[in-house]
Amino acid sequence: MPTPQNVLVATDLSEASRTPLAYAAALSRRLGASLTALYVSPRYASYEMFPAFPSQAALDPGRRQALEDEVRRFVESVAGSHPVEVVVRDGDPADEILAAAGESTFDLVVLGTHGRRGFERWSLGSVTERVARRLERPLLAVPPHAAPPSAFRVLCAVDLSDASGELLAYAAGLAKPLEARLLVLHVAEGSHWYDPWPISGVDPEAMRRAAAETDEKRLSELAARHVPGAVPVEVRVAFGRAQREIERVAKAEADLVVLGVPSGHGVDRLFFGSTAQHVLRAGVCPVLLVRHAATA
Repeated sequence: MPTPQNVLVATDLSEASRTPLAYAAALSRRLGASLTALYVSPRYASYEMFPAFPSQAALDPGRRQALEDEVRRFVESVAGSHPVEVVVRDGDPADEILAAAGESTFDLVVLGTHGRRGFERWSLGSVTERVARRLERPLLAVPPHAAPPSAFRVLCAVDLSDASGELLAYAAGLAKPLEARLLVLHVAEGSHWYDPWPISGVDPEAMRRAAAETDEKRLSELAARHVPGAVPVEVRVAFGRAQREIERVAKAEADLVVLGVPSGHGVDRLFFGSTAQHVLRAGVCPVLLVRHAATA
């Protein structure tokens, strides 16, 4: 996958939405990418049989222009001199984000994960998660405490499936223009890595060392094929539950986590309860989800 060149960031004009907007602006500047800010004016529907007030109608031209001006002022107060195109739509926020991403050449979508006012509807479990389940383009979820990046340490977690090479190539393509260090992590899951070895006469530490050596060799071969020489890279194997180990390493050593998510039919089912969902909910640092072809 090529390095992102057209970035879409969603905002609701709240203070909480400044964080993903500032992050998107800093990232776009470092990548030399264009940036578009999207504001969605929701339509409120009544569930009463005879509502006292009708549902909010579509935006009229005057209201749309006023909103565009308000969004533009808000964006300029955050993004500074970085040029940002402003788009205003009305409707369901998740649906409109997906529609905007699908109708244009955006190759990265940036969303916040928590907030206040209308942005509460964009918290995980709501709009951000709905978009994450359905969006076929890379999605960057930015937690509220994330500072605009000045330096990058990228953590790419792979499961050594056939899709790992594609994911690693994307992470490396992002790390290169960011002048970032790339840490490639594989977590060997299984109860025997954190419980006593169930078979008598087997040395668990010896088994762990042998597994680590095998997986580190596979990671090194993967990195040699997909990571350019200009990108400093480290490979590492951890043992335990994937989401816990990714969160632990990310908290100590990463500014951005890159994770793969299967694409295609049944995405909602595959995403729910997945490692990606758990890591997103933890909010340790920004998480970039990259779609890949589902493997058997």
